[in-house]
Amino acid sequence: MKCVVHLVSFAIFVFLATAMRTHANEGADVKAIAYFETHVRPLLASRCYSCHSARSGNREGGLVLDSRGGWVEGGDNGTAVLPGDVDASLLIRAVRYSDPDLQMPPDKALPASAIATLERWVEMGAVDPRDADAEEERIEFVPSDPVAGRQHWAYRPLQKSSLAQPTSSPANLFSEPSTSWARSPLDVFIFAQLETAGLQPAADADPRTLARRIFIQLVGLPPTAAELAEFMSDKQPGAVERLVDRLLESPHFGERWGRHWLDLARYADSNGLDENFLFREAWRYRNQVVDSFNSDVPLDQFLREQIAGDLLPYDSISQRDRQRIAAGFLVVGPKVLLINEEERMQQRMDVADELIDTIGKSILGQTLGCARCHDHKFDPIPTSDYYALAGIFASTQVLEERQMLNQSRVMERLVGIGTDGVQRDNDYEQFWIDRAENAERQKRVERSINLIQTGDTSGLLQLHEDHDDVASSMVLDSCREFAERIAAQEAVLKELKKSQTSPPPIPPRAMIPGDVDHPADEAIRLAGQVDRPGAVVPRGFLSVLTERDFKITDESSGRLELANWLTNTEGGAGNLTARVFANRVWHHLMGRGIVRTVDNFGRTGEEPSHPELLDYLATDFIESGWSMKSLIRKVILSRTFAMSSQHDERGHSFDPDNRLLWRAHRRRVDPETFRDAMLLASGNLDLQLTGSTVDYLGDQATSVGANKVRRRTDFPCRSVYLPVIRNDLPELFDVFDFANPQTTTGMRPDTMVGTQGLFVLNDVSMLAASDAIAKRLMVTVDPSVGADAQRVDRMYQWIVGESAQAAEVDEILSFTSQWETRLQGQDAAEVRLRAWAIACQALFASSRFQITE
Repeated sequence: MKCVVHLVSFAIFVFLATAMRTHANEGADVKAIAYFETHVRPLLASRCYSCHSARSGNREGGLVLDSRGGWVEGGDNGTAVLPGDVDASLLIRAVRYSDPDLQMPPDKALPASAIATLERWVEMGAVDPRDADAEEERIEFVPSDPVAGRQHWAYRPLQKSSLAQPTSSPANLFSEPSTSWARSPLDVFIFAQLETAGLQPAADADPRTLARRIFIQLVGLPPTAAELAEFMSDKQPGAVERLVDRLLESPHFGERWGRHWLDLARYADSNGLDENFLFREAWRYRNQVVDSFNSDVPLDQFLREQIAGDLLPYDSISQRDRQRIAAGFLVVGPKVLLINEEERMQQRMDVADELIDTIGKSILGQTLGCARCHDHKFDPIPTSDYYALAGIFASTQVLEERQMLNQSRVMERLVGIGTDGVQRDNDYEQFWIDRAENAERQKRVERSINLIQTGDTSGLLQLHEDHDDVASSMVLDSCREFAERIAAQEAVLKELKKSQTSPPPIPPRAMIPGDVDHPADEAIRLAGQVDRPGAVVPRGFLSVLTERDFKITDESSGRLELANWLTNTEGGAGNLTARVFANRVWHHLMGRGIVRTVDNFGRTGEEPSHPELLDYLATDFIESGWSMKSLIRKVILSRTFAMSSQHDERGHSFDPDNRLLWRAHRRRVDPETFRDAMLLASGNLDLQLTGSTVDYLGDQATSVGANKVRRRTDFPCRSVYLPVIRNDLPELFDVFDFANPQTTTGMRPDTMVGTQGLFVLNDVSMLAASDAIAKRLMVTVDPSVGADAQRVDRMYQWIVGESAQAAEVDEILSFTSQWETRLQGQDAAEVRLRAWAIACQALFASSRFQITE
């Protein structure tokens, strides 16, 4: 690898060094469609279809909104929506009530959150996957057939393949020279397809490349030069196994793999949407996830805790709190908070919908949210199944009324933890409830003092009769001295003021759901409209995966039963869940899933490239006791994982997407690894477990209004602990394809855009890390003959984990010399430091730092 020669080419170098295959447009379309189906279609159905749909037969103003063609053609006033142009779209002008002659709905304006949803949709390009012909919406949806749908590959029982069966001799599997290639049963599946296609697997990766790959995939950090040297010096058999086992036991394993789950859990430290309030206690959930992965909590138990941890039995307070905190999975999602009393039912169903959509994608790989308004168009999920699940989550409380910003608001549900946590939390909340009342009492006491001073006995008597804020024995006893009567009231006033200025500290608490007092079944909402209830559906699960009755009692929401059903392999969803998570592990370790649409195992998703391998991994996963570490270890010790990424023209021409895995995928490191590796190289990375990184923020998570404090990103901690504020992600996350915290993300986008190169050139964190390494180089290398060559070597060891080659030493020395010449006229020491910092920055920009081979 050669470094850059001059600054003009530096930006181009940065951009090209990160070149990878990009699916930006595809990813954007998927996100936009998901946004429409999740937020826009239900809104149009509930608020617009009654007057503007082909289905209802009403075309007021000539406009229909139940198809894309309807709003494209528009009504009497023309096209209703101009994609990308919010202000010029007639639909937006109508719902904003900005035009007195064009106001929709005519009876009452939509809430601000609904208007914001439509504005966001238009801003995103008004993507609408519905049929262009409005008349097609007249056709009744054919109810999905769950029984027939069981023939789809994802819903079938797990199958055992003969390829995975032990044989007396590997030579019985393949003819020479391939007999010795497979190291594990999963290699057999890979080679079988390669052999059928007439392809050969790539050679093994060299030990350095393999070690770096293992480190990054298991702990999210590249190996240091010392760690790499230790591995390279281990010449005994089983060196790779020992390295893998050591990293699996590292506390940093949970930070890496817990982050994968946090992507699915749409984790954030703020609410987002209409009221972006701070989730002050979300960090407890994040850290509990990290701990669960470090402890290798079996996935079936892990999922039970995520869905119903607050309902599980416990033997100690610490176990109770751990399980309860895990159930914060249901609470950390975005929610519309600013509503009036009339919209409470809409909010309740919207919350249930968000949870159904999240669980469907993250655990089952199913797009369940599509069945809110009608039977699923593609998958065997009738609307009745959707509302069977909706009854469970409508019977679950994830919000509560709390005092916030001196008023009562609906917020995320918080529960005290620890031995006396519940009582302390109740006392804390009561203080803020009482504070509002005490403010009114203070006004009345001040008025009573004024009445005493003016001698208004009748007013004083009336005040005493209406409120218990007057020291009556002092006020009404005319024998008392005037000063004594005033002093009595001032004593009351002083006590009230004291009670308002000494709030108790925030007690330890966590985001924890609970069951409502009276769980109940839900009615199907016709066309998804909350105010149009249909038949009531008993709470239950997906009928396509359910072969026996799972009874939900009247006293339970059904969450615990759902949690058990999700991993039940005998008549429940356990086989599908195992397939989904086996595929997720393969996706993270290999760079592509066996099913590439990792969040969609339905008919609109892709079929598995190696179906027998997927079933083998899922079966082995279940038989291992749902151990994530066991599954990860099995995959990472395979020869398939250890292949090089070497290009082969024959393989590329036959299989350009590398679906058959004839080589390893080259991959750009994720933004967390990028930042952590940079801090590690600079010597500034704090590897300790980190708690809250948002405790300095106000109730409003973003720096708006009176709150001018913005989230920080300068913490030296690992990136998994950085604040994730919805609508205000750290710049690094925003630029380098971090997970969208608004929704479940099983596969992050993979883009190549100019802003990534500009970030590497200009971001303060890049400059700070480069400066830190340059300063270390100046003070840690003896100023002797050959010192600069030593500095180059050490720079390479710190940044890319290996010594510099002779040509690289010459290149860097030439580069720094040129920069020192250019910067002449300034302080010599500063010039030298700056030249070396730019060289460090160039190495950070290189593919050797950013890419795993």
